[in-house]
Amino acid sequence: MINEELFTTLAARKLAGEATQAELLELEALMQEEPALRERYQLLQQYFKVSSYHTSADTEQALQRTMSRLHIPAAVTPVRRLFPWKWMAAATAAVLIGVASLMVLRPNDRPAEMAKLMERQNGKATRASIELADGSKIWLNAESKLSYPDVFDGNTREVYLTGEAFFDIAPNPDKPFIVHFSAGSVHVLGTSFNVRAYDNEAVQTSVRTGKVAFIPNSRQGAQPDTIFITPDEKVTLQTAVVTNNSNSIVKEITSAEDDKAWTEGRLIFRDKTLEEIASELERTFGKKVTFGSEAPRYYRLTGAFQDNSLQDIMYYLARSKAFHYTITDSTLLITE
Repeated sequence: MINEELFTTLAARKLAGEATQAELLELEALMQEEPALRERYQLLQQYFKVSSYHTSADTEQALQRTMSRLHIPAAVTPVRRLFPWKWMAAATAAVLIGVASLMVLRPNDRPAEMAKLMERQNGKATRASIELADGSKIWLNAESKLSYPDVFDGNTREVYLTGEAFFDIAPNPDKPFIVHFSAGSVHVLGTSFNVRAYDNEAVQTSVRTGKVAFIPNSRQGAQPDTIFITPDEKVTLQTAVVTNNSNSIVKEITSAEDDKAWTEGRLIFRDKTLEEIASELERTFGKKVTFGSEAPRYYRLTGAFQDNSLQDIMYYLARSKAFHYTITDSTLLITE
């Protein structure tokens, strides 16, 4: 007989990163005895991963709404009392496990709001275009991932982004479109805009048409600011991960056409360091970029390219600021 309570506790602790070695072994033994538990564990990993885009308060509210839709009594969710370790991460995992379990056991009762998430992930040197069920169009840049439902049910249209994408959203005043990323979210009704949210880089959102609301994640319980952006405006969020200090937000004028140039095979660099340019070239061409000396990293360069080869781009950049480079089948080496 499956020990549901033990499985829930052990799986929650593993997903939250709190399980001991003994608990990991015990969980593995349970899944060896009951293959259905392993399938359930793999299923809930997707939900737990998506939940990491939300703040603690958002996650708790979303879980409560989910529990309500599934008709789960509130008495079974006193997560703070049941799980004394880092309670939110582990409790989120525990409740999601319970929800996933109910969905496995009662597939016909699965609510429309819990539509399966599709996923498109691009490697380096790969771009893609996606058309969503509502008619919205998305261009996904290299080394980027987008998670989205096959259909939009409920009162919102929500997707999850890591990397860069340009969105052309089908208008629907009754159903806001929300793009979640690790540092915050963007809310729109119908507009076109670019979001750049690569790991370990500043987050940027610029608007081509319409108006969007940029909402960074709250810190230490503070109410997050909502920053409205209109055409040819850009918000840059320097996260604490990037600055090793604290978040800072800058709103400025931009060229939205330049910000979306990558969707048309164009690369535009305006007063960028060679290190920043190299990171973009690595994504675009799929070659590992290394620096053989430090000085070239900080050279500042400007240039615009349309469907040029890496050899062409490096040739023209090296003419504007003297440095050497070597291109092989898999690498680009830059030296003084």
